Amino acid sequence: MLKAKIHFANTAIILILTFFLFPSLSIGKTIVSKNIISKNNTVRVALALPTTGRFAFFTKQFINGLLLSLNKKGGLNIKYSIINLPISAGSKSVGYIFDSFSKKKINAVIGPLFEGQLKYFGENSAKFKIPVITPSPVISEKDLYPFVFSYGMTLKQEIRTEMKYAAYAGIRSISVIYPDSGYGLKIISYINLFSKKYGVNILNTTKYSNKTVDFFYNFNSIVKFNNVGNTHVSKAEKAQLGITPYNLMHGITKSKPEIPFKGLFVIGNPSKLELILTQLAYYNVTGFHIFGLSSFDSRSFIEKYGFYMQDAIFPDGFFKHDDNKTVKKFNSDYKDTYGEMPNILSAEGYDIGGIIINAARHMHFSILTSTAASKSPYGYPNLNGWQPKKIKVMQFYRAILKVKTFKGVCGISKLTGNMFKKPLYLFKYKNNKIYILESPF
Repeated sequence: MLKAKIHFANTAIILILTFFLFPSLSIGKTIVSKNIISKNNTVRVALALPTTGRFAFFTKQFINGLLLSLNKKGGLNIKYSIINLPISAGSKSVGYIFDSFSKKKINAVIGPLFEGQLKYFGENSAKFKIPVITPSPVISEKDLYPFVFSYGMTLKQEIRTEMKYAAYAGIRSISVIYPDSGYGLKIISYINLFSKKYGVNILNTTKYSNKTVDFFYNFNSIVKFNNVGNTHVSKAEKAQLGITPYNLMHGITKSKPEIPFKGLFVIGNPSKLELILTQLAYYNVTGFHIFGLSSFDSRSFIEKYGFYMQDAIFPDGFFKHDDNKTVKKFNSDYKDTYGEMPNILSAEGYDIGGIIINAARHMHFSILTSTAASKSPYGYPNLNGWQPKKIKVMQFYRAILKVKTFKGVCGISKLTGNMFKKPLYLFKYKNNKIYILESPF
């Protein structure tokens, strides 16, 4: 067993690294807070996340936030095991580690970081009765097993937030450009759902393939370009209208087209977004609100393409520049500890750590009170008459359910079913500034 101390500024607890070995998986680390409660009341939490490969950076940001939460709040006997779970790990690998978690009396699992493995986590959480808290940003209804708790921001939340605002702001005629992949199909289904709910009219939609780099045909299906026609066009007129050989090939000019919508949803990954936004400006398809997803909320992206994002509206789950006291304190502590500002993953890690700590407090309180009662607060017989492993699992699951409301750096969330639901930030970009339209606090 290898042990080493980790020091934080104004350290309130001592963290010890311990290594567990899992066949077919990389070595994991265990972080243990200083024991101030009997070992019998230890809460054991496993983090099953990719700590190697191209996703290691995201895991590092998430875990940094989680450990900062534990370090600042401390005072509980909570043991964390960090297990490297590659993004490619399938059903068997996930099943094996859950079997190991069960034998090691793990009370809760945090993960996965992405949606792909959530189904396997859900199936095994139900099989082994081990609660899972996931920061996964996309959650399918079929993956929300009884023991799976969600804290991450979802696509459904993003679209609902934007569509609700569109109705409020009187932007009731919208068109959509979206990818023809499963990701795009899911988004268009949410757009259709919430447009009906909030009375927003979807005028038309246009989809593109992964290989698309020229979006003229997509634009041509949602706006009406001005035709050049068969008449003679002089060089002066060409210069005035901005006609190029490419435009003439399509029989249109760059003079202002007829735009029937007041808002345009632009959906895609960053490489597609930059093509769509710049080509919209090239063809003079401008003068309306652009709705984007949280991928718009990127400093590097805005620095490059902010010129094309005037009046762009987009949501996100965390805003490090907020004047909210909770956010400012978190930013300060995070920067003092890690030498950099936090991001959305750091913030979600910090909040999930807070949820775990609050649940642990509920569980420890129930243990103390149940020893003097004939029944526990959850309706089970006195704890002394039950096997510790079974009681511990159910106790911590019930304790998570006791965290009805939680105020974190991502806002104020309420536990509805098994989802910690919270409103999102909604931003507007204009004249090189980001304005907060809505706040989760």
